[in-house]
Amino acid sequence: MPKKTFFNLPPDKKQRIIDAAYDIFIEEEYEKVSIRAITKKAGISLGSFYKYFDDKDELYLYLLTSIGKKIYDKEKEYEGIFLLRKGYIPLEKICSEKEIEFDKTWYKAPVEVMRKFYFGEYSKELNSIFRDELLELKNSGKLKDSVDVDFVFYLFVTSMFNILMYFREYDIEDQDMKLKIKNDYYTNLFLTGILKAE
Repeated sequence: MPKKTFFNLPPDKKQRIIDAAYDIFIEEEYEKVSIRAITKKAGISLGSFYKYFDDKDELYLYLLTSIGKKIYDKEKEYEGIFLLRKGYIPLEKICSEKEIEFDKTWYKAPVEVMRKFYFGEYSKELNSIFRDELLELKNSGKLKDSVDVDFVFYLFVTSMFNILMYFREYDIEDQDMKLKIKNDYYTNLFLTGILKAE
């Protein structure tokens, strides 16, 4: 997570760093992105960067998580409960063009960075909405009695990593196809396995 000093920055300086990072990560392959290039574009010193973030991965995962939260919040606001949503709001209605382009870089990020996300604190933070919803469903009697919320939450989060690995293995790049595969998995396998029959 970013350091407190980053969150204490004036909004315009914080946005300058975010925009510079978006631009660099969109323009370059992840491995070629340098902190020096980001700081130069943002107009801050290299030393300042390390007052805000430990490394490049931390900045990248913070930006990715922020976009994810924005999407989840809008979907939940629209549908009421994210896990049981019937459709998806087009990203263009939620995110800026730059955020959408940055989000697409995730599919080409190094596997180690993906592991750091899905098996670390960022994923827990971003996906806590799912755990809360699983608890709501359990408390309202909609989950099968045998469902262990913590176990199912862990499976839910880590299955996202495996879906990304599947996309890579089979070279699936079409956004609509990715969305269909994810949606089919969560609707037909994941939710069917944990929800009581109505």
